[in-house]
Amino acid sequence: MDRVSRFCQPILGCLRLKSNRFGTKAMLVMFTLMHTLGCQSWMNKDKEKNNHFAKETKRFKELLEDPERPRLVGEVAAALGMYAKHYDTFGLVGNLPGTGGIVKPGMQRDWMLGEMRSHDVDNPEQVLDSPTTALVKLRTYINPGDIKGDVLDMDVEVSTECPATDLMEGMVFEARLREMGVQSDGKLHSSNDKALGSGEIVILPTSYTKKQEPTPTLGVAIGGARLLESQQLGLRIEPDYRHVIITKAIEKAVNARFFYNDSNKQKLVAEGKNDWHIVLTTVPKYKFDPAHFMSVILATGFGESPAEQQERLLGCKKLLTRRETARRAAVELEAIGNAESKSVLIDALGSSDTEIRFHSAYSLAYMDNKDCIPVLMELARYEPAFRPLCLIGLAMNEDSLAREGLEQLLQESEPELRFGAFWAIRHRNPADMTVVGEKITTGELPGQSFQLVQIPSSTPLVAVSLQQKKEIVLFGNATQVRLASAIAPTPALRLSPAMGEQVKISKRQTTGELSTSTVNADIISILKGLGTVQANYNDVVHTIDWLSSNGGLSSPVALNPRPFAGREYQRKNAIATDKGDDSCADVVKIDNSSVGGKKSNQSGWWTPTSWWKPSKPTSEAKPATTVGSGLAKDESTKNEFSSGLDP
Repeated sequence: MDRVSRFCQPILGCLRLKSNRFGTKAMLVMFTLMHTLGCQSWMNKDKEKNNHFAKETKRFKELLEDPERPRLVGEVAAALGMYAKHYDTFGLVGNLPGTGGIVKPGMQRDWMLGEMRSHDVDNPEQVLDSPTTALVKLRTYINPGDIKGDVLDMDVEVSTECPATDLMEGMVFEARLREMGVQSDGKLHSSNDKALGSGEIVILPTSYTKKQEPTPTLGVAIGGARLLESQQLGLRIEPDYRHVIITKAIEKAVNARFFYNDSNKQKLVAEGKNDWHIVLTTVPKYKFDPAHFMSVILATGFGESPAEQQERLLGCKKLLTRRETARRAAVELEAIGNAESKSVLIDALGSSDTEIRFHSAYSLAYMDNKDCIPVLMELARYEPAFRPLCLIGLAMNEDSLAREGLEQLLQESEPELRFGAFWAIRHRNPADMTVVGEKITTGELPGQSFQLVQIPSSTPLVAVSLQQKKEIVLFGNATQVRLASAIAPTPALRLSPAMGEQVKISKRQTTGELSTSTVNADIISILKGLGTVQANYNDVVHTIDWLSSNGGLSSPVALNPRPFAGREYQRKNAIATDKGDDSCADVVKIDNSSVGGKKSNQSGWWTPTSWWKPSKPTSEAKPATTVGSGLAKDESTKNEFSSGLDP
């Protein structure tokens, strides 16, 4: 109507100049013009639109009352955000002992100089070409459910445009990681800042990487990145079900089942944004297995009557008796979350089938049930394929018996079981005195320190962390160190035997200054002595690795003994293997988040495998291909940036 008014205004102005006897004719002309310009058609379109909306609203209301309608979220919606991705940038490493190099002219050099100028670095070209600096590529990986402020590891690799030969002793200056890639115009493009990265570099020992030769141009800044933006999860409503009524019904059902307290305020999980998009906030309890969280969300019923929910519960009870459908049934019972569904899961703990017992116990763990704790402990001990998820279950179960069970697992002989129990206790309560250690400062710069944790045990073990946190965990009494002659674990560090069963530690700084300290010949004294001479965590790791490899320690050593995912469970003889046998039909993959690829030793404990077909109702139970945690089908939009930094 505004367009018509503006069009008619000049005409009306002209008509006003005429005699009043023409007023009636002027009005007739105006209404004729308005009709000719389509006011009537516009009003008809609005009326048709309102009628269509009313019809659709009525149709969806009737749909929710139809007993044959889809009942589960996963039948009308697909998962969003359930994928791992990485952020990259070029960065500058300093503090090198002359092993840096001059960066070649080109896109990477121009990029780095621009970043340095934005940080107000004096004489950026001189700094970039110094032998004490090197241009590197930085990358950090994030998983679904990671939130702003999370600490992540950061891969460091010398750029192909820089002739640097060794990153040993290096420190990464603060860098801003983003989504990056070379697009069709041949230029390097990037998103806004996604994470900040900095910290000292650790060159992973060959005993850990299993490589024949060390790779001094590759390293990792352990816990060196901090996430600036949460990885948002969500649901995408399928086109045939897009209506505010469906969105509201799903939102109501999810929020009735899942909520949590944050700063004494109750937080809801689901928020409908429009008729096709629902944003999800990961419940903290599910943080370490976001795939399981999304699976439970997709298995949540919506718009159900009590009678319909009871009918579905009885169906799940039958499905839980078969190993092929046990996982689906357990997740759906967990989504129902009432006393009766919990009772069904508890009864299944007595099954003779290992998979049925595991799926039931794992779902009960998130419901804080104590009956599942003995089952999770048993499977963690004797079934390595289930171990990572069992430890997550014990970590998230708030019952006090779960804490007692983890205390028992600390005394087991298997290193990854002990270190995994240590991890689980920390995530139950970071202030738990069992896992609180002593901070050993190794330098003057922020982040140049590590934690030394001692746990009483009759079975000694030295566990070295190479992920997320720089820490050494000592199980048992102080381990004695035996040195027959001087050793040099790293080029700048030297340990030599001294009088009275002592060890002299010498560290040459990049400034040329030599720091020395003489300590007792036991691992605790040597670790503290390394801090005294300002040895970095890389020195600590390689010292322990050298002593272990050459018989210098009286206790066994385990480098990063985390219970990684990626094993397979063999149903016939219940053996967990790291490599699957495609010819064996009874091999069931737990997950493959650490199988193959560059990140095989640095994966999380969740699995990127699909198990749910959200766009198709599941009328019949199909054999499960995945046990443990599974990842729902992801319908996320692909990143706009390609992977890889080198053009």
